[in-house]
Amino acid sequence: MNNPTPAPDRAERTAHWLAGDAKRILVAQVVFGFAWSHYLLMPKFLTTALHAPPDVLGRISAMGGLAGLLTVPFAARGLDRLGRKPFFSMGSALLVLLSLGYMQVREVSPLVYVLQGLVSASFVLSFNAAAALLTDYAPPDRMGQAIGWLGSCNVLMNAIATMLAEPLAAARGWHAVFIMAGVAGLVSFGMSFTLRDAPVQPQPSASKAPPAPALRLGPLLPMLTAALLAGASFNAIFGFVQPYAVSLGAKAVSGFYLGYTISAVLGRVFFGGLGDRIGRRSVSMWMLGGYALCSLAVRELHPDLLLVYGLMFGAAHGILYPTLNALLLEVLPSARRGLGMVLFNGAFNVGMSAGGFAWGELAKGRGYPSVYSITTVAALVAGGVLLFTRPRSST
Repeated sequence: MNNPTPAPDRAERTAHWLAGDAKRILVAQVVFGFAWSHYLLMPKFLTTALHAPPDVLGRISAMGGLAGLLTVPFAARGLDRLGRKPFFSMGSALLVLLSLGYMQVREVSPLVYVLQGLVSASFVLSFNAAAALLTDYAPPDRMGQAIGWLGSCNVLMNAIATMLAEPLAAARGWHAVFIMAGVAGLVSFGMSFTLRDAPVQPQPSASKAPPAPALRLGPLLPMLTAALLAGASFNAIFGFVQPYAVSLGAKAVSGFYLGYTISAVLGRVFFGGLGDRIGRRSVSMWMLGGYALCSLAVRELHPDLLLVYGLMFGAAHGILYPTLNALLLEVLPSARRGLGMVLFNGAFNVGMSAGGFAWGELAKGRGYPSVYSITTVAALVAGGVLLFTRPRSST
C-alpha cells in the first residue's frame, strides 16, 4: 500500500530552495558586495582627496546613474536570452578594472566620470543577474523574501567594507583601499564560475509555440514612477550625507553605513517578506513615508547622529526595495522576470542620475538642507503614485 507523500510545510519549502545553488548565489553576492561597497566612500574621496565641490559631486553621481541606465537595455536583452551567470561574471570583472583605474586618479578628470559610470554598470550587471538567478530558484510566494535575502548580503557588506576602508584610507592612503577592492573583485569573478543557471522547463518548438504576449507597460508605470522617485531620494540621502557631514566637521562617516546596515539587514531578513503576506502595495507606501521622515531628519543633520540616521534610512530602504521590486514582478510572467528586474533597477538608476545632478546644483546654490526638503516631497509623491496600482488579492 502506497501512502501519498505529505506536502512539505512552509519551513521545509524555504529550507529546500535556500539550499545548494541558491546558497552559492548568496555567498557570491557577499563577495561581490564587499568589493563594490568600497566605492560607497567615493564622495568622501572626491571631497577630501580631490577637493571636489558639491556641483561636481552631483555631476559625477549623475554620470553613475546614467551609465547604469545605459547598461539596462544590454542586461534586459541578455539576462533572459543568454542566462544570468555571464552577467554576474562581467560585473565582477569590472570591479577589478575599477581598482586599477582609481589607482591612476590624481585629480577630477574625465577618467573619474568614466570610473563612476563603471561602478554603476557593474552593480546593474551583477546584482540583476544574481537577483534573477535567485528568484528562479525561489517559489512564487517567496520572491520578496528572496530579493530581501540577496539585498541583505549586499547591505551587510556596505557596513563591513566602509568600516574597514575608512580607517585603511586614513592609515595607508586611498591606494590601499582600491587594492583591497580589486582583490575582492577578483575573488568574486572566480566565484562566478561556480554558479549555475536554474533548470528551465522544456519549451515547445518555435513553430508550435504560441506567440509571447506583448509586454504591457501600463500596469508597470506606477511602480516604475515610484522607483524613479525613490532612486532620486536614495541618492540624496545615501550619496550626499557624506559631503554634508564633512562640511559640518565630521571626521568619519562610516557610522551612517553601520546604522544603515544593522536596520536594513534586520528589515530584509525579518520583514523582507512582509509584503508577500499583508500586501506589497501598502508596505511600499508605508516605507516611502519612512523615506520622507528620513529626509526631514537629515535636513537638520548633526554629525554625532549619523548612526541614528543610518538606522532610520536602513529600515525604510531595507523593506521598501524588495517589496516594491516584488510588486512590479507580480504583474509579469515568469519568463519576463529578468526584464522586470532590469526595468525596476533602470527606473531607480534614472532617479539616481537625475537626482544626483539636481542635488549637486541645488546644494551648491541653496545648501544641503534645501535638497532634503525636496526629497521629502518626492518620497510622499512616490507613495501616492502607488495608489494607482492594482495589487493582487493573494498578496
